[in-house]
Amino acid sequence: MHHPGGFAISADMEQPSGAAAAPSDVPPVNGCFLDRLLLIAAAHGLGGDREVLAHAHGIVGDGFCLRTVLAVADDLGLNACHARLSWRDLGVVAPALPALLIFRDGATAILDALEPARPAPGQGPDLARLRDEGDPAADPPRHLDLTEGDLALFWAGDVIVADAARR
Repeated sequence: MHHPGGFAISADMEQPSGAAAAPSDVPPVNGCFLDRLLLIAAAHGLGGDREVLAHAHGIVGDGFCLRTVLAVADDLGLNACHARLSWRDLGVVAPALPALLIFRDGATAILDALEPARPAPGQGPDLARLRDEGDPAADPPRHLDLTEGDLALFWAGDVIVADAARR
């Protein structure tokens, strides 16, 4: 699939079997995704009202489907898409960071950067830099640098990638 932001996400990257991840393959997502999408929108110069979005999409508690996550991203103007990537193909999202990672248990995190920033095609990054939300006042935000082995413990490859430039 070609993302409007100029990078390509091919079907063979989305799942080891070569088939695109079906929305039903993505675990139910925790409600914390809303706050993280608002932070991603802010990084793209966009804003949204948390209460209005929560009410419009029925976001109370946890257990939301991928369709809801993408609908909220759309309402924020992010023009987002879902992909299931392997570590070695994570570099394809580098031009569109920050992105939202969805973990196996439905928790989410913001992927702010990769190290190196743009890995060679088919070669995974050395580190994935996830936003550490422990100190929300930190400016710039603090990060957790994870290796492939670290991230593989809880991430199956699901990522929500924004293209706010195309609204």
